[in-house]
Amino acid sequence: MKNYTLLFGLLLILFFTGTAGLQAQVHVGVYQGGIMNHIGLGTNPEKQFFGEARIMAGDVFYAYMGLEALGHYNLKRTDWYNAHAGLMVGYTEFDDGRFGLPVGLSIKPIAAHRQFAVVLEGTPMYAFDFTFRALIGLRYTFSKED
Repeated sequence: MKNYTLLFGLLLILFFTGTAGLQAQVHVGVYQGGIMNHIGLGTNPEKQFFGEARIMAGDVFYAYMGLEALGHYNLKRTDWYNAHAGLMVGYTEFDDGRFGLPVGLSIKPIAAHRQFAVVLEGTPMYAFDFTFRALIGLRYTFSKED
């Protein structure tokens, strides 16, 4: 458990000092995956590499919390969508750590407002056992005015 906590801490430090650095563009996202909700904060998803930190929260019936750090690589970027894949590590109070390989699609449906995206993400992952997680969510990128 301590190794995963250390790894997660290092990833968060790299996330907030390296990729976020002096860039004024960040994104926020809200994702739903069955009984778990995720709230994310990350770097600019229009860059080739981008990162995100997520807080996972259950509800009344499945009340536990967790943290995840994700690093993504944009495989294809267009005006209408971005296809990305990456690496996820995380920790919850019920497992000794989790890791996975998220693959996602960010659809930008409004031509005049490309900062808004609908996100579809699938993650083969290991938590208690090997499993597959699917998320759907909304993401908004706060852009710096040029």
